Amino acid sequence: MEGFDIRTLAMTNLILGALLSIGSVVFAKVHSSFRGFYQLGVGYFLFAFGYILFAARQHINDFLSIVIANILIASAFTIVIIGILNFLNYSKRKFIKVSSFFLVIIAILFIYFTYVESNVNARIIIISSFISGQAFFATYKTYYHKNSVIRVFIQLLASSCFFCALAFLCRIVMTLNSVPLGNFMDAGYIDAISIIALQIFVVSTCLLLSWSASQQLAQKLKVQATIDSLTNLYNRRAFEEFAEKEVNRAEREHTYISVILMDIDLFKKVNDTHGHQIGDKVLQEFSVRLKESLRQYDILARYGGEEFMLLLPDTNVDTALTIAEKLRVTICQPVFCMENSLQLEVSASFGVASTCGGTIDWNALVAEADCALYQAKDNGRNQVHGL
Repeated sequence: MEGFDIRTLAMTNLILGALLSIGSVVFAKVHSSFRGFYQLGVGYFLFAFGYILFAARQHINDFLSIVIANILIASAFTIVIIGILNFLNYSKRKFIKVSSFFLVIIAILFIYFTYVESNVNARIIIISSFISGQAFFATYKTYYHKNSVIRVFIQLLASSCFFCALAFLCRIVMTLNSVPLGNFMDAGYIDAISIIALQIFVVSTCLLLSWSASQQLAQKLKVQATIDSLTNLYNRRAFEEFAEKEVNRAEREHTYISVILMDIDLFKKVNDTHGHQIGDKVLQEFSVRLKESLRQYDILARYGGEEFMLLLPDTNVDTALTIAEKLRVTICQPVFCMENSLQLEVSASFGVASTCGGTIDWNALVAEADCALYQAKDNGRNQVHGL
C-alpha cells in the first residue's frame, strides 16, 4: 500500500482542508450575500487540524492523536453540513442539537475505547456510523432541494454525499467482520477508500456550492439586465427583444399585433407634492394593477419614467381598445393607498396602435401609439385614443 497508506491520505486531507478553508473564507468575504461559506471554511479548517493530529500518531499522546483528532474530524463534517444547509436556506436548529448530542457520546466512547478497553475496530465503527448517518441526511436534504437554477449542481452534491455515506457504511460492515486491529495505521483498503470518499466530499462541497453561487449570480445579473428593479416589469431593452420576435412572427403568420402606450396623468405633480418616495410607490401600485389585468401572453414593460408599453400579440385594434379601456378603469378606481393613510386618485392616458402581417415597421407602430397617447392627453387625459 505504498503511496496509498493511511498516513499519506491523512496528510493529503490536511493539505486539502487548509486550502479549501482559505478559499471558502475568501469567497464568503467577497460574496457576503451567500450564506454557508464561513461554516464551510471553519469545517475545512477543523478537518485540516484534525488530520494534523491524526498524522502525528505515535509522535504525540493518544488523547490528541485519537480522541481529539476524531472529535475534530466529526465536528468538521457536522459544520460542513451546517454550511450546506445554510446555503440551501434549510433550518439547522434540530440538526445542530442532534449532532451536538452525538458528538458528546462519541467523545465519551472514544475515551472509553482508548483508555479503558483499547479497541481500534470499535472506534472505526463509531466514527463511521456518525459520518455515514450525517452523509445520508445530507443526501436527502440536497437531493430534494427545489431550486431549479442550481438543481444540477445540488444533485451532483447529493451524489457525492451518497457515495461518502455508502463508503463509510461499507467500512462499518467490513470492520464488523474483520479481525481486531492493533494499530489503525495498519488498516486495510476499505479504510483508505473511506478517507478518499471524505476527500471527495470535502472537495465537491466546496466546488459545487461555489459553482451554485456563481450560477445564481449569473441568473441575478440576467434578471437585472431585463427587469426594471422598481416595478419588477420588463425594462425597455428586454421589451424591444420580445417585440422583435413577435413582429417577426406576425409578419410570418400574417397576424395582428397591437401596442398600448400608457402614461400616468400629472405624475410630476405627485412627485412635486408628495416626494419621490410616494411617486415610486405609485409606480409600483400602477404596475401591480396592470399585471393583474393582463392575459398570460401579453408583454408589459416600463418604457421610461412614468410611461408603460403593452405588447398584444394576435390582437386587432378593436380588442386592443377594449383592453386599454379596461386598464384605464382599473387604474383610476379605487384610490391608491400610500403610507401614513395618504390616498391618491391616479389616472392614466392610453394610446393604441395596431397593424397586421406583411411588412411591419415597428418604429412606425410605436410612433402611432405615441401620437395616439398625446391625443388622449390633449383631449383631457384619463382616456383611450387609437389610431
